[in-house]
Amino acid sequence: MSNFSSPIDCVTRKDLTINKDCEMFLRDVRLDSFDAIWGHAGGETIKNIRPRSVTRIEVTHNSRKKILFLKRHNLEFVGLGRLFSRFFPTKSHSQGLLEFNNICEFRNRGLKTVVPVMAGEKFSGCCRAESFLVTEDCYPYISLEDLLKNHPEFFKGPEGRNRKKIMIHEISALAKKMHQSGFNHQDFNATHVLLNYKKGSDVPELALFDMQRVEKNKIFRLRWKIKSLARLNYTLPDELFTPQDRMNILLFYKGKTRPNFLDRLEWFWIKRKTARIKRHTEKKH
Repeated sequence: MSNFSSPIDCVTRKDLTINKDCEMFLRDVRLDSFDAIWGHAGGETIKNIRPRSVTRIEVTHNSRKKILFLKRHNLEFVGLGRLFSRFFPTKSHSQGLLEFNNICEFRNRGLKTVVPVMAGEKFSGCCRAESFLVTEDCYPYISLEDLLKNHPEFFKGPEGRNRKKIMIHEISALAKKMHQSGFNHQDFNATHVLLNYKKGSDVPELALFDMQRVEKNKIFRLRWKIKSLARLNYTLPDELFTPQDRMNILLFYKGKTRPNFLDRLEWFWIKRKTARIKRHTEKKH
């Protein structure tokens, strides 16, 4: 099983940043250059929109199949990124390298994520760049969204309700740890929370993915809790999660069992933010 928690030791080249543990594997399958990755044909297209695409790639190494996810970012404006890259070669100038570095920073603070394989960026002129990120498949973790959609029975009945309560506690604790570590995942929702239930355990191991949008500016830290818990709340289906389940998101985050007046006021704020997210999402679609 892939290690979802250890810090990443990186190797930096001209236009690549590589997870050192993956260096020999990439060389053996001839995917150790920007052009080899960017021009890779085939695979299953998971997403394809104007700014970026995501492709599922299956490769064979030492007679074993390995699944990778390639996120390509088309030409984007990066300002004077090329000039700065000469003086700060490890700094993120494009979306691909930015996400790779965010993953590494989360792991350095003990926050589990998917395994980053490599990232690359290539400049066009002085102000534009195309970039990519490659990560490993998250197996045996699955997203909370998929679990709720495909196996709702897992959280029904007396045993299921207990699992649900434990899960809410663990996710709330993860949100708090993330914020205390100086990060705010701006898409902290059921889609991007990964779970792994080991046999015989009702306590899930948790990890995060899609780390492209991460806030680190502590000026806005007081709003992180509201925004993160509202995003999570919005993505939990009404048919499985009761009002008390939802209130527990905040209570467990704060280490409480009962709300006081200020907690109820804060929950009202979170519900208002949830409603705004809903309106924005419906308008967008």
